[in-house]
Amino acid sequence: MSTIKNMIRNNYLNISAKLGFSSFLNFKKKTPLRVLIFHDLKDLQRFSELLKHLSKSWQFITPNQFFEFLDSNQEISKPSLLITFDDGFKDNLNTIPILDRFSISAIFFVCPGLIELQKAKLLFPILANNFYKINSKNQDLILLDWDDLRILQNNGHSIGNHSSFHFQLNNLSSQCLKMDIDFSKSLLEKNLKFDKAFHSIAFPFGGINHINKKSLKYLTKEFKYIFSGLRGNNFNNSELIFRDSISCQESFKITNSILKGNLDIFYQLKLIKLFF
Repeated sequence: MSTIKNMIRNNYLNISAKLGFSSFLNFKKKTPLRVLIFHDLKDLQRFSELLKHLSKSWQFITPNQFFEFLDSNQEISKPSLLITFDDGFKDNLNTIPILDRFSISAIFFVCPGLIELQKAKLLFPILANNFYKINSKNQDLILLDWDDLRILQNNGHSIGNHSSFHFQLNNLSSQCLKMDIDFSKSLLEKNLKFDKAFHSIAFPFGGINHINKKSLKYLTKEFKYIFSGLRGNNFNNSELIFRDSISCQESFKITNSILKGNLDIFYQLKLIKLFF
């Protein structure tokens, strides 16, 4: 995000928090159920401080609790958060003690095809073309391997699908999309013990420009739970699960404003072209 855009965004969030915009935007008046996305984490101390701050106003729920809520017609009792990680970076393993401290069970969305290429020389070019913020200066980025994912499972966390190779799914032909998804599902089932999160997938990139009707229609046939990168509150029987990308470096005031839904309206308007 450019400096100017970031400045405008933060000023808007600060003002909207003061004026209580979220009360106008939350038309359904439902108890908040938000999902947070993290990627690679370098500042574990700040991550721990963020979770401590959030724990004062939110309850952390497990993946199974989240899925059960989506499948039910019951309203959640208090503001709740599900924690997720995308892309499967090696440093995610370092979050285990911190997540344990707050009794958090998270979903780690990984790309099984990339795990298979972990030791291959083709891995970095694929990463460079299919991930944000990766360039020649950080070729030391390493992905979780199957043993790491078993450790995560043994510590109470869930593993979800993030496609085989993190390609932009709406750019793939129907045949290539099927091959990518089939391959990722088979690798997860082969290498890990069954996890209910296997029925979930997080769209690579996850923005409105990375999701189209064709890819969404196909994924709804293959998965029960489809996670996006679009901000919003989550409700029972949602076709698309909304998530908030949160930076540990942002002020808690900005984070609070985001989780109150003060950016939601901009993302909900974008959904018009997807569902109508």
